[in-house]
Amino acid sequence: MTLVLVTGVFALVGNLATNTVEPPDSWSWWAPLVWAVAALVLIGSMLLEFLRFRRPERAGGGAVFGAIPRPAWHYQERPAERRALDQALGRRGRAALVALPGQRGAGKSQLAAAYARQCVRDEFDLVAWINAEGSPVPELGRLAVRTGAASADENAEDAAASLCRWLADQRDGRRLLVLDNVDDPDSLRHVLPATGTTKILITSNRQDVATMDGVMAVEVGVFTPAQGRALLHSATGLPDDDDAIAVGTALGWLPLGLSQAAATIRQRRWSCRRYLAELDGRCLDDVLQQRAGTDHPGVLKAMQISVEQLGRDDTSGDATGLLTVLALLAPEGIHRRFLSDGREALGLTESLDAALEHLATASLVTLAGPVPEADRDPVVVVVHRLTARIVRHQWPSPAAAAVATALLTHLTAWFPVTQVALRRAELDEMVAHIETLGGHIGDGPAHGVLALKRWAGNALLAAGDLGRGLGLLESIHARGEQVLESGSPRMIAIRDSLASAWTAVGRAGEAIPLLRTNLSELERTAPDRQDTSTCRNNLAYAYRQAGRIDEAITLYQANLTARERMLGHHHPQTLAARHNLAGAYRAASRLDEAVAILEPNHAEIEAALGPDDPSVLLSRSLLARTFLEAGRLDEAVELYEENAARSERAMGSDHPETLSRHGGLARAYRAVGRRDEAVALFGSTLTACERVLGADHPDTARMRRWLADTRREGTS
Repeated sequence: MTLVLVTGVFALVGNLATNTVEPPDSWSWWAPLVWAVAALVLIGSMLLEFLRFRRPERAGGGAVFGAIPRPAWHYQERPAERRALDQALGRRGRAALVALPGQRGAGKSQLAAAYARQCVRDEFDLVAWINAEGSPVPELGRLAVRTGAASADENAEDAAASLCRWLADQRDGRRLLVLDNVDDPDSLRHVLPATGTTKILITSNRQDVATMDGVMAVEVGVFTPAQGRALLHSATGLPDDDDAIAVGTALGWLPLGLSQAAATIRQRRWSCRRYLAELDGRCLDDVLQQRAGTDHPGVLKAMQISVEQLGRDDTSGDATGLLTVLALLAPEGIHRRFLSDGREALGLTESLDAALEHLATASLVTLAGPVPEADRDPVVVVVHRLTARIVRHQWPSPAAAAVATALLTHLTAWFPVTQVALRRAELDEMVAHIETLGGHIGDGPAHGVLALKRWAGNALLAAGDLGRGLGLLESIHARGEQVLESGSPRMIAIRDSLASAWTAVGRAGEAIPLLRTNLSELERTAPDRQDTSTCRNNLAYAYRQAGRIDEAITLYQANLTARERMLGHHHPQTLAARHNLAGAYRAASRLDEAVAILEPNHAEIEAALGPDDPSVLLSRSLLARTFLEAGRLDEAVELYEENAARSERAMGSDHPETLSRHGGLARAYRAVGRRDEAVALFGSTLTACERVLGADHPDTARMRRWLADTRREGTS
């Protein structure tokens, strides 16, 4: 539109200038007016284009992925490095690959975070912060699913490759991808797009990251003396004198070391000269210097002083114990509300806030995030990676490992798995803590890490992250076979989880050997135990899913006989076994036998448990489906409608089970020719699934497919 207007105005001006158009003699004001309008149009057009350049239209709004660090305590601007970074990243519409190499504690992540926060304020289409320590692939895979570049059932490597291709294809919009703390430049080889417009920023303490193809490096060094002196003065309130300069010189002007020193000086009410004396009076452990990965001994001494002072000043032991636990968790930090929820497992004698305040005052943790809201605490507690290494070396504590395991076990026990996809960010954080803890303390049989990893795998599957969840369960199965007895309860539980996962993703044939091994172990040690009956039922279900329906029916019949013998004919578990056998009959198209079992069984379950019990809702669903397939259409629809209404009343309209039953009712409407009602119900249920479960959840995808199929039927 702007181009058309400008073209028209200047065509008229051209005609006037060449006398192609001659105005009447009385219109002497014509020429100046046209020239003035032309000038205004030109200025206005330039302004419009400038605004378009600054704030492009974005489809679907901007998105932030990952936890962008908040400004450090007494954060100092780095104008020289920021100018170099802005220049290296370049203008909008141009891809850029920039590395920020520098030693640990130099403030690389802080500089990258300041740029990322500016991109968020500028409403970039995507700002993604990826923890690349070890490998960026897991988080890139999650980002791929979040952006729609990959499906939830792809493994992490394939999903990261899909994200790379997706970013390479993007020609419009503004995107920033930060790969923080890269410790292996080779791990980036296949995940960086070669084209597109995405700006990629890498932080690393590896200097060879600057030699990667296409990388422009902006070296992040230490503070200038002026910046370091400003930090010491603002944080301590002490004079900016020769003693302050001596402290900065002793610490090599490294930002992290200066922050540690300033916190200790302020907390202990020391002078800079007293702090220098403390530095001079200590020797470094060579092992500590090697493990910490820094070449400046003054910084390690400063951190040792901070950690040791904490041990002396922390009379309750709460802050010290909490710090040793935090040093074992994910370096991105843990939300304070998780610590509050798990306070009992932490074993604090006083308040959590007091312990955190003690650590923050000593500059051993940062409390990052906005002001807490009325019903939600968004603050994240972060320990710098170098600080965490010092703590793990100086206070290696089996007790801390046990407390960290207990904390995560407590949090996972209360995590709402039924709506896990809706709380995906919390799940991702929990999984990161579990994997980091396992990396520090191992996952041998003496620890509870294998159980935590099993929970993580199951939760990821429930969230629709099939590739990652299945990969995690496969890895702990392999590990369990190395360290656990075949018949141990832990190993049986691991096999059961993996078999359930394989069955859920259509690999029931692979699940069957695992379940047969479990059943053999259980029948040998505890033939009449409930666990054995449950395992037999799971194996029968796997047979059924694998199409081996006759073997499934045989096992279901054996299971029913065993439960009738052990528990009686009317026990809830016996009724459940009868329900499962009827379901197998239905799958085998033995509908008369299925109905003959289901009708009296459902009546007995409902009489015993009430019409709204979850077991009764499940039984009613199967009976309705069997009626539908048997041609008893009116009875089927009536049962579907009753079940959907009761599920909504008992569980709530947004419960995943309620959404599933709404989908079942819609399928019944479709089967009996009530297509308009089916389309309307599929549509509302799909909207609810996207809100509650997430757009990528398998149930959401299934509802989307059913809606599309029903609409197509109406146009054919």
